[in-house]
Amino acid sequence: MPDTIITILSAFAPLMSSATWLKATTLIKGALLCRGPRRITSLLRVLGLSNEPRFEKYHRVLNRDKWSCVLCAKILLGLLIALLPSGFPVIVLVDETLERRKGKQIKAKGYYRDAVRSTQKRW
Repeated sequence: MPDTIITILSAFAPLMSSATWLKATTLIKGALLCRGPRRITSLLRVLGLSNEPRFEKYHRVLNRDKWSCVLCAKILLGLLIALLPSGFPVIVLVDETLERRKGKQIKAKGYYRDAVRSTQKRW
């Protein structure tokens, strides 16, 4: 991989164990080379790893290995903000459908999901 890509990706290395990091970088290389749908099997095939005896270990990077996508997002945001000129305004948009909404204390919980219940007559 080019040095610039390695430099950018190395910011995420502390979030994972060394074994997970090696698998993740392998999958990223495959994603860069793969054409068409980027399924894990396709990523490994393009790298010539389709006959790997422990093929399933690459699937664990996404569903079992310990790493935080929130911390990855924080690092990515920091890298993106570092590219902006000094004093450049940063506008943050928040989508309430991503917010965790549980419990009795939340007013109008679930109203945004039902077009009929969210009319003016209901409010």
